Amino acid sequence: MLFNSLSFILSFSVFYIIYYHSSFRIRKLLLLFFGIYFYSRWGIGATFLLFGSIVFNYSIAIWLEKTLSNKRKPIFVFGIVTNVLYLGVFKYFLFLWGMVSDVNVELGGQTFVWKPNLILPIGISFYTFHNISYLIEVYDEKIPVCKNFFTFTLYDLFFPLLLLGPIERPGNLIPQLESKRPITKDQIWNGFFLFCFGVFIKSSIADPLSRYVEMNVNSFHTLEPGILWIIAPTIAFQVYADFFGYSLCAMGLAQSMGFDLMNNFKRPFFSSNPSEFWSKWHISLSTWLRDYVYIKLGGNRQGFVRENINLMLVWFLTGIWHGAGYGFIIWGLYLGICLVGYRFLKYLGFTKYEHFTFKTFGIFFTFTTFSLGLLLFRISSPSDVFLIIENLLSLPNIRQIPYALLLIILPLLIFDLWQEWKDTNRPSFFLTQKPLQASFIFVLGFIWFSLVSPFAKEDFFYFQF
Repeated sequence: MLFNSLSFILSFSVFYIIYYHSSFRIRKLLLLFFGIYFYSRWGIGATFLLFGSIVFNYSIAIWLEKTLSNKRKPIFVFGIVTNVLYLGVFKYFLFLWGMVSDVNVELGGQTFVWKPNLILPIGISFYTFHNISYLIEVYDEKIPVCKNFFTFTLYDLFFPLLLLGPIERPGNLIPQLESKRPITKDQIWNGFFLFCFGVFIKSSIADPLSRYVEMNVNSFHTLEPGILWIIAPTIAFQVYADFFGYSLCAMGLAQSMGFDLMNNFKRPFFSSNPSEFWSKWHISLSTWLRDYVYIKLGGNRQGFVRENINLMLVWFLTGIWHGAGYGFIIWGLYLGICLVGYRFLKYLGFTKYEHFTFKTFGIFFTFTTFSLGLLLFRISSPSDVFLIIENLLSLPNIRQIPYALLLIILPLLIFDLWQEWKDTNRPSFFLTQKPLQASFIFVLGFIWFSLVSPFAKEDFFYFQF
């Protein structure tokens, strides 16, 4: 059940009418039931696995609280390792099994006939990181243990962020779930707008771009020379529109119910260097990795060389978090090298120029390196990297550029340009600057076009992660 599907719109509308007119206690119960209903539409087996994860992490946190400080570490390590193994078994075991089978063939053996029949629970990467951050915060005594099992279950089953995040911090979400928060008219209106605009971006920008990419990149062996110079930025805008659209939907749904979620994107394509880019793209993941992996490894406290080794480790983990495959590993290492390379230039003093020309070149270069990196998501073997490089050695035919794509991405560019001009990171900023009637017509037009769009609806890109 996608956010941009009519079935979700109708289900949520009925739920919201009842939710809005209910007491605080009943609202929490309704939130939990709707979260279970929403997630179970993706599979009953995955729902039972999620409940198992909830019970386990709730129990570990309670155990930590009841244990003396000098005996807590083994319990904490057990909890973290179990979560990592839980994610690893369901997400990476089949890939590792296939890799071992390939090695066996190379050594003269036979391909393994038997394969384990494992499901990949949707959203497992997000809710596992959700739970790991909770255990870390409890262990570091930054937040109190959530003793109410009902509230903790709702923390994991909060449906706006259940499938694709953002990976909300427990210190922000749990207190909101526990407090009696009135729903204001501004929250309802802003939430409605954010959801409508998110649906529009997903259905009317991301989906057409996705279909263009799928039609033109069936195999790296059959591509026209230089076409990847066109495909790469198209994929970049597709992924951005897809995930940004989902994030706006999640923020809008949460805000309409009285909750505030973090902003996951802050105009990343206006970044003039890789470091700035990753402070504005998928912010909940990048800050999660910074706080719970990079800093725990020592961050930048142990010298320039160790700092960059830590960065490469973080980006390797970022790659495998996104998926089980050679392309994801290579993608993570590629982006790690880009970031380390930038930091090396900064260390040598080559990045201190603030002239408009240098900044413009930095924006172009950062966007290009990110776009080309996304091609690695589509490779099936390491040898495909050489096919990509070979294609990029040629320039595209100017007639190959689909100018209709520029019209498709125009609303997204205008939106980001407006925010850049106003220097705001609030997605609902320009709504508050316009008359209510005009904005109402504006968003209704967007949602109408999105729901009756002649294009088939696509799954959100990040569902595969």
